[in-house]
Amino acid sequence: MGLPVFLRRIKKTFMKYFLSPAWPWEIISGLLIVLVIINSLRFSSMDPLSINRLFFVFNILTIDLIWGIFDGWMLVFTNLLTEGRYNKMIITRVKSSDKNLASEIIKMELDNTIIGRCDEETRRQIVEMVLKSLSSISQDALEKPRILKDHFIAALICIFFVFLPSIVISPFFLLISDLNSAILVSNIIGLGMLFAFGYKLGACTGRNKIITGIITMLIGLTIIVVASF
Repeated sequence: MGLPVFLRRIKKTFMKYFLSPAWPWEIISGLLIVLVIINSLRFSSMDPLSINRLFFVFNILTIDLIWGIFDGWMLVFTNLLTEGRYNKMIITRVKSSDKNLASEIIKMELDNTIIGRCDEETRRQIVEMVLKSLSSISQDALEKPRILKDHFIAALICIFFVFLPSIVISPFFLLISDLNSAILVSNIIGLGMLFAFGYKLGACTGRNKIITGIITMLIGLTIIVVASF
């Protein structure tokens, strides 16, 4: 695949991501991991002056990256399981003689998508079209779920969003000499980011943006308060 085509695929996946609540949630999950690591210093019995800042920053980046890789792999794995479930559904249910049951199964699947917002008649027509199309598929024509380039690109984007908070916050431990001040500044920046991306999460899901931002920020604040005792 040529580089321009690959870049266009990445751009297309990014655009799809920005329309979903997945990317602010992934940044939030990365932020929470970073806050846990940073505030774990409060439980350390080590002398603050003896802590190797560079090694600590490396730990933040590494742990957050590992979490991002796990999150990206789970995204791919979940997609593969979903595709396998659809194949099984087509073979055992949709192609069965009980068309009413098959229609109900398809309707349940579609109700969890944007099609569920359509009126009843439109949904009925779509269900009939889907049932007719799937019923004509032979078992041999069903492809075994496998990892595609789009899965790989989506996983990379997921890793990027989860890893992003550690890139933003960890440098403060190299720029600020006093450890407590570095923790304080990192916590303030982290809480601000939690509110901002919680606000965006609310916007993406149609929830109250300010309340969603406050709730998300309170989760981070709880981590900080627990670590203070």
